[in-house]
Amino acid sequence: MSDLRTLGPWLRRFLAEHIVTERNLARNTQKSYRDTFALLLPFVGAKARKPVDRLAVEDLTSRRVLQFLTHIEEDRGCSVQTRNQRLTAVRAFARFVASRDPAHLEWSGNIRSIALKKAAPQPIGWLSKTEMKALLEVPDRGTPRGRIEYALLLFLYNTGARASEATNLVAEDLKIGRRDGGHALVTIDGKGGKHRQCPLWPRTERVLSTLAEKRAPGDAVFLNRQQRPYTRFGVYRLVERCAARVPTLAGRKITPHMIRHTSACHLLQAGVDLNTIRAWLGHASLDTTNIYAEINLEMKAKAMALCDAAEAGPDRPWKENKGLMAFLDAL
Repeated sequence: MSDLRTLGPWLRRFLAEHIVTERNLARNTQKSYRDTFALLLPFVGAKARKPVDRLAVEDLTSRRVLQFLTHIEEDRGCSVQTRNQRLTAVRAFARFVASRDPAHLEWSGNIRSIALKKAAPQPIGWLSKTEMKALLEVPDRGTPRGRIEYALLLFLYNTGARASEATNLVAEDLKIGRRDGGHALVTIDGKGGKHRQCPLWPRTERVLSTLAEKRAPGDAVFLNRQQRPYTRFGVYRLVERCAARVPTLAGRKITPHMIRHTSACHLLQAGVDLNTIRAWLGHASLDTTNIYAEINLEMKAKAMALCDAAEAGPDRPWKENKGLMAFLDAL
């Protein structure tokens, strides 16, 4: 590295080499870190009155990072979770620089001492079976476009896939119309490069086989109006547009991730155990899946009915010790 004081070479090495090659983190992590610095560098440049390409490592002070975090919360209207996500990227970069150049240890310590904000957990929403059925009925399956939209919504509900996982689905990931009598399956490329398989309902198999029959093995299954693969933004817009046409969903923010929560809650209601749901959704830890047991009020009501105890009688099963308070006072 020609100049250890300039910020640019450090950042290029961090994003292009360290994140991908050395740590083997997911591509989405690289994009998230990239977006953080795409916002941070112009902000710091304006504070330091320097072009972005001339910024030094020392220009990225802890005070300016704190100002940036305040800016994205108050001016950009970001949540505490987003604020913490941006800070995590900056702290990871500071740790990387200090590990390669001990001269920046003090600078790195100042950056890494910035604390994450405590954030209240976001409420998790999900749809009832009636609401989910109404959402699936919105696309006009009499048109080619409507059939694609229906297939995408049904796939999200069947598999609990994330929006990015649906957009990355290619024809060779589908195992449908198997002659050995096996169940139709889909292989999903999840977070962190982890793969999982999910069974497909017969109706999901039918609509996906129609979409994939003319696709090459590496072609995307879900194509938009321009015959290009759907993007995450496109999937979000589709869900929002369809939800806006369901009267019972008026005023609610419906996202692809809410359909994922819906899939998990409906599996739980059907009696599927949490560990199977964990594998179904691709969670790394069962602790993540346990949230669905917490939010499912119907399951809680059934548990309460089973555990309802009779009122205690007037008799006390213990002997009252009248001298206990006197004993405590004497200590």
